[in-house]
Amino acid sequence: MSRIKGTTVEAVLTSLFPSAKLRETAVEAGVLTRRRKVDVVAFFWTLVLGFGVAKQRTLAGLRRTYENRTSTKIEESSFYDRFTPGTANWLRGIVGEALDRVSTDSRRLADRLSGFRDLLLIDSTVIRLHDLLQGAFAGCRTNHTKAAAKLHVVMSVKDASPARIRLTPERTNDRSPWRRVGGWVKDTLMLFDLGYFGYALFTRIDENGGFFISRLKANANPVVVAQNRQWRGQSRPVVGKRLRDALDGLQREVLDVMVEVVFDRRVYRGCRRQDTRTFRVVGVFDDGTGEYHLFVTNIPVDRLDGHEVAATYRLRWQIELLFKEMKSHYRLDQMPSRKRHVVEALLYAAILTLIASHALLDALRRRLGAGRSIPPLRWAAVFDAVAPGLLVAVLAAVSRSRASDDPWLLLLSQAADPNLARPSALAGRVAYAV
Repeated sequence: MSRIKGTTVEAVLTSLFPSAKLRETAVEAGVLTRRRKVDVVAFFWTLVLGFGVAKQRTLAGLRRTYENRTSTKIEESSFYDRFTPGTANWLRGIVGEALDRVSTDSRRLADRLSGFRDLLLIDSTVIRLHDLLQGAFAGCRTNHTKAAAKLHVVMSVKDASPARIRLTPERTNDRSPWRRVGGWVKDTLMLFDLGYFGYALFTRIDENGGFFISRLKANANPVVVAQNRQWRGQSRPVVGKRLRDALDGLQREVLDVMVEVVFDRRVYRGCRRQDTRTFRVVGVFDDGTGEYHLFVTNIPVDRLDGHEVAATYRLRWQIELLFKEMKSHYRLDQMPSRKRHVVEALLYAAILTLIASHALLDALRRRLGAGRSIPPLRWAAVFDAVAPGLLVAVLAAVSRSRASDDPWLLLLSQAADPNLARPSALAGRVAYAV
């Protein structure tokens, strides 16, 4: 493989998190009040790329990594004292700014999804914590996990990265962080699992110009008010019936109807009122189970037909792969502390690791030959393995010294999928600009 010309790996990472900006925000957050032995930029990169040095992430392990990579001998307290509430706030602010910058125009939704600005996947994952954090992060399963945090993520399929995040105690309802739906959903398509099911939420998305697909709850039984597809011959009438009654004995491959739902709006000035809306329900028959998979959406029929609605919803699995990537490779579920600010700092560091990883992945895909792909979990394993070397390269770059090897060569040789014929879940749905 010939040597790659152009932007270096360390340049991609340091342009994403410039040293001057890191120092400036560290001063604003109270992390850097005077010049100390622990350099704040090297400290940042140790948190972001130092996870791959050992199988378990510990504060002692991060301190040893800092010492080895900077050739600096420091006292334990000098390193541990860097973990303060200000540090957690500093890293959280960097995450917020980075999420605003990672959106790229180099990719677009393709095929039948090209009419949407983005495809957003919404879900959450639970992170177990030390029992002494129960007051700040109350868990649901107190018989074995008294403290747990819930990381809520809105993932952009177009950018293959988080677009929005929220951190709450595990007991927080999944819908709570996204109750205030605004203009950011306009022209986007959002996919939900049953934990987010709520007609009020769907209505707010619809009112703000967004689109959604969700599985229909088993106890939902709205009234059918219209059919979106006409069947030849003497088809069984469904209009005017409750949905479950209409499905009983139905022998259609696809059911595509409009239904009327009644739900309670949120309390406003001490009063709660009911509202009525009309949504689309798509049912696709499963020969294996003999039952219909039911979806509720507001997407017009001329934009996605019934089969396309079901096929698009299967892309929701991509966010599960994102959580697996963060937990299996970036140590998201390893929080070795009973102090809230330390846990929050390490959690935001894991998210920054993900952002850095996907920035490199995006740059690497630009250099990859046509017809080649990089599976997400394969990439995560490669990034995990080379992270120690990347840390050396980045620290050399920020200290204006020169790294000896070009990391692009290793990344390109290891990350590309060797199975060229294996289909991808996103094939034909996301286009990459070269």
